[in-house]
Amino acid sequence: MNLGLKFPSKLRQLLTTGLKTVALAGLFQAVYSPAQTAVTGITYGSLVDATNTSSGGITYLNRDRTVSTVATGLGDYQFNGPLASNVFFRRNTDSNNNGTSNQASDNPNNSTLIYQVDGSNRAYGDYNANLEQMFLDGNLNTGIRNPFANGAGTSTNSNIERIDFYFSGGYTVQAGDSLTFFDVENVGNLGDGFRIAAYTSVGSVNGFSNAPTAYANTGLLVPAESFGGPISNPQGTDTGNYRRATFTNGNTLSGTASDITSIGELELVGIMISFADLGITAGTTIYGYSLMAGDVAPTTAANLVNWNSNTYYPTNTSSTGYGDMDFMGFGAQIARPVPEPSTYGAIMALFGLGFLGGRRWWRRPAA
Repeated sequence: MNLGLKFPSKLRQLLTTGLKTVALAGLFQAVYSPAQTAVTGITYGSLVDATNTSSGGITYLNRDRTVSTVATGLGDYQFNGPLASNVFFRRNTDSNNNGTSNQASDNPNNSTLIYQVDGSNRAYGDYNANLEQMFLDGNLNTGIRNPFANGAGTSTNSNIERIDFYFSGGYTVQAGDSLTFFDVENVGNLGDGFRIAAYTSVGSVNGFSNAPTAYANTGLLVPAESFGGPISNPQGTDTGNYRRATFTNGNTLSGTASDITSIGELELVGIMISFADLGITAGTTIYGYSLMAGDVAPTTAANLVNWNSNTYYPTNTSSTGYGDMDFMGFGAQIARPVPEPSTYGAIMALFGLGFLGGRRWWRRPAA
């Protein structure tokens, strides 16, 4: 009997069968698990505490605690996927359709921040020069207040029609890839609604380059009150005190902020959305995804391309309705499942069985 050949053959058979079982179990979970789910827990990395900065009438403590993982009903997810190259904020600055932009009568070019503060009303988070930097930073201390709310009469309305997360050169989606977004809410509320859609090509739209020219579909409408319950904010508490401040220079957070006002005590809530829930299968190349108000009601995917179309992007979105969503500066990095310890255990067990089986084969006397 040739023991030198028999042992590798049996070991290969055992390992191949076991690994196929593990892989098929993971595939079954990926295919049959629901995708859109509430975030029920969160872990953060180590605190980075930089020197304080004052700008625009706000003192920033410049503290950063990177989000490490989130817990959901589908398991834990970590943020080790690619980070968006850019985040673009699309505005209709001629909402009156008179051919010119007017800061007073049209929907103004505002950006209203919402930020957690300490007992001296100092912002915990980093100073960011613009909205794009804030979202790429991924710091849950700061966000944007009422991004999709329209109207010139209320300074807190940020008057943004769409937020585009762009991946230069495209990104090929992997199985399990997901996105996570956070809102800050009045105590007891579970998040506001919005629409999200993935796009598959880019070009020039309304004079802007790298804008979506084709969407995969009409997107997913996330209903209000579908986020998870309160989770720990970066300070380690379930609630925190927040303030808001308005800048009137578009996406640039320069100049002196106006209407700096205390909002009071709010809770951090989160939601996770898989690419499968957006109708995107593994292996599909996308160029990014867009956030928009829940009152955007396209009948075809093509309706989403032109954010200046009043037909599909209303310019009177209410701050008490679909304009009420407060996105924290997050969502630019793709999340992936944290491998279950059981998966590692199964693999190690298979190697152990193979080793023991091999020993038995080696000890078996020749016929």
